[in-house]
Amino acid sequence: MSLEELLSAFVKSASFRLQFEVAATAEGDSVTFRGDDAPILLARNAEILNALEYLCNRVLEKQGKRVTLDCNNYRESRAEELRLMAVTAAENVKRLGKPFKLNPMSPEERRIVHLAIAEDELIRTESEGYGEHRQVVIHPK
Repeated sequence: MSLEELLSAFVKSASFRLQFEVAATAEGDSVTFRGDDAPILLARNAEILNALEYLCNRVLEKQGKRVTLDCNNYRESRAEELRLMAVTAAENVKRLGKPFKLNPMSPEERRIVHLAIAEDELIRTESEGYGEHRQVVIHPK
């Protein structure tokens, strides 16, 4: 089954008013959704978009493909939001001298947070917890 067939079946079976475009990138296939039902994919921190991306990657993993799904530029907006959140939390940790726990995040989101403040020599970050409850903790050095 191809990526296009999988996504077409999903859109059709859910009766979504969505269109998508697939583009090949160096990392794999990138899919961009648009349409009237885009807010459904992005509801609750893009829960459906993330779940669909996970399913696509599981189905296509034997083909050696990596799939990234996006809708209305959500991924870049979320990455910028996470960077700002990380910098703000780091400033508070430095000012107060106490560790700060961020809300649980996906591995990709935790990576963005770790990298956003990795160069700051006055703090350190670590992930703690398990599964969907894993979160980044920012500590003073």
